[in-house]
Amino acid sequence: RSPLNTLVGAITGAIPPMVGWAAASGQISAGAWILGAILFIWQIPHFLALAWLYREDYERGGFRMLPSCDPDGGVTCQAVLLHSLALIPATLMLSVVGVTSLIFAVGALILGLGLSLLATQLYRRRTNGNARRVFLASVIYLPILIGLMAVDRQPSRSLRITIGPAELATAIGAR
Repeated sequence: RSPLNTLVGAITGAIPPMVGWAAASGQISAGAWILGAILFIWQIPHFLALAWLYREDYERGGFRMLPSCDPDGGVTCQAVLLHSLALIPATLMLSVVGVTSLIFAVGALILGLGLSLLATQLYRRRTNGNARRVFLASVIYLPILIGLMAVDRQPSRSLRITIGPAELATAIGAR
């Protein structure tokens, strides 16, 4: 019903990783919020590039995606570019708070610059080919970023899980 649907969807898409973080660590720490922010931000270039490619199909289906209200694509492609650029500081925050190290930061920076370069090309030349490249890059970007995060995660006392028999019994409701 509204071009804001992508933002609403991005919120619901960012919550499950935060829930997983909370389940694994027993708390919603800064790392969980940063991970949620990364997933939220990432979804905007990902889905807007897809919406640009299939804007006519979305319109026929009655979905008011941003490209439907933005025929020349100026606002759509600007949103793709700004969110691609925003991924860079968001991902680097994981290293700032100590969830990851410099290895992740360098990898995240390279990935973010690559995605932003493609988003810049889409902003300058609004073609289906450029939109497809942004979309495919976003599909590649996320698993590589998460893989880097998993490989380079730093040990943290706040992420240790210690559940003994008493805690387990309490958790499942037995007394």
